[in-house]
Amino acid sequence: MHRRIFRNFAILILLCIVGLAVLFSILFMRAAQDREMAFVRDKAHLVAGMLNSGVFESYDALADGATRVTIIDPHGQALFDSYAGADLTANRSDRAEFILAAATGSGEATRRSATFGADTFYYAIRLESGNVLRLSRTLNSLRVVFPAMLPDLMVITTVILALAYFLTHRLTKRIIKPLVEVDFENTEIFANTNGEALYEELWPYINKIYHQKLDIDSQLAHRREFSANVSHELKTPLTTISALSEMMANGMVKASDIPDFAGKISNRSKRLIDIIDDIIRLSQFDERKIEKDFSAFDIYELAKTVISALQEKAAERAVTVELTGQPLTITANSRLLDELMYNLVENGIKYNKDGGSVTVNICEEGEWCKITVTDTGIGVAKEHQGRVFERFYRADNSRSKKTGGTGLGLSIVKHIAEHHGGKVELDSVEGVGTTIVCVVAARPSYLSP
Repeated sequence: MHRRIFRNFAILILLCIVGLAVLFSILFMRAAQDREMAFVRDKAHLVAGMLNSGVFESYDALADGATRVTIIDPHGQALFDSYAGADLTANRSDRAEFILAAATGSGEATRRSATFGADTFYYAIRLESGNVLRLSRTLNSLRVVFPAMLPDLMVITTVILALAYFLTHRLTKRIIKPLVEVDFENTEIFANTNGEALYEELWPYINKIYHQKLDIDSQLAHRREFSANVSHELKTPLTTISALSEMMANGMVKASDIPDFAGKISNRSKRLIDIIDDIIRLSQFDERKIEKDFSAFDIYELAKTVISALQEKAAERAVTVELTGQPLTITANSRLLDELMYNLVENGIKYNKDGGSVTVNICEEGEWCKITVTDTGIGVAKEHQGRVFERFYRADNSRSKKTGGTGLGLSIVKHIAEHHGGKVELDSVEGVGTTIVCVVAARPSYLSP
């Protein structure tokens, strides 16, 4: 970045120097031409006065190496020309300066001379004799002026470039210093001593980067915590499996206890599989590898199937599960919504009181399908309600481990709802119960792009 800014400054300065050199050359050339034309006018009037006074005995005395002098009769025929190679037979009555001089007393014109191959200034004055005195002088051109100025321009350019190199280097470092030394831990670096923001044009980008950094830091922290939780959740059943297997392998278990040990190993293995399956599912959501796979189905009938599958678990706790609402056909991923409702109803049963109840309500609200699951369970304390949808987060670790949850169910519920363009909300009172509301799009066309 430093080199790019420096290079751009250097190129800009060089172009400015070249442009100024050309511009000053043009201005100098025009100033020189103005002086030359003024000189020709003044000399013409001087010579005309002398001719009218009879000072010159012959036209030959008018010869001047720097200025060409021509005497033209009223008919345009040259009587005298100080230029040795002039064609005296050529008629000059069509020349603009001659026509003006004959008509008004004086006239001038600038044109490219065929004789000298350059722009020539002509000034003519009508004499008392009726003849016309014309003086002409070749004007300096840029092609002549610029080479004459080139040595001086080269010296000036070298000095300016050396100075520009030093200033550009310092200016470039000064411009990029706030960007190079940016400290997103302390945004005060973007204010001067008066408290005014520096580079305020960059503030939208700086602010965006700053908040992205906060998001990344937060995500790195949710990831470290997730990794620690995964390690803990996997290590606990693996440790049990390893210990029980080692005892059985070393003959430390009575034959009558082997079925019990085998059952514990099976349960821990199943828990490992459940955890790994949930982690894979969440990883698929994170990487957006879950296909939409939408189809039309009656979500009310799907809810009936879910409740039926959990009746045995509900009966163990004497928990009643009721379905309310009405049939509603939606277009969505039936497998994922089955999993969503299964997790919610199962949680309602697990964290309920013996003899409690769970109510599932299905209804349509405009373009959305609303799934509400209410239980009369232990509830969630206020300080935990904002984190219950985080992975492996448990409001009550002792109760969760006793019920055998992986700690990923509500996180999966949240991802499934978002996968369908919706959201999930929780309302709970500790010791009274919990209500979770999931809103999903009833039709794919309602999903956000």
